[in-house]
Amino acid sequence: MMLNADENLMSQVIINLVRNSWEALRNREDGNIALKAFVNENQQTVISVVDNGPGIPPELLDKIFVPFFTTRENGSGIGLSLSRQIMRLHGGSLTVQSVPGHTSFVIVL
Repeated sequence: MMLNADENLMSQVIINLVRNSWEALRNREDGNIALKAFVNENQQTVISVVDNGPGIPPELLDKIFVPFFTTRENGSGIGLSLSRQIMRLHGGSLTVQSVPGHTSFVIVL
């Protein structure tokens, strides 16, 4: 699998997503984070970060990519916004699907 992207920026996106998952799982003994990468039927690279945390409430899903929006006491609210912008600059996308027990951030490039 080949990925044509800035290594440092892609690393930052993945670090942001894993860090968010880790935060969501902080108080769970059975916490699990899975990273998957594959090439889809359109020959696009897909990278997903999936966790089994509490999920993102539906009323917040539209807000999590807004700059400076955060639900964390010490959060800055720039991680997801910046990550999505990085993906757009690379001609890709960053989306989320979330229900209690399963949150998946998906990068398509």
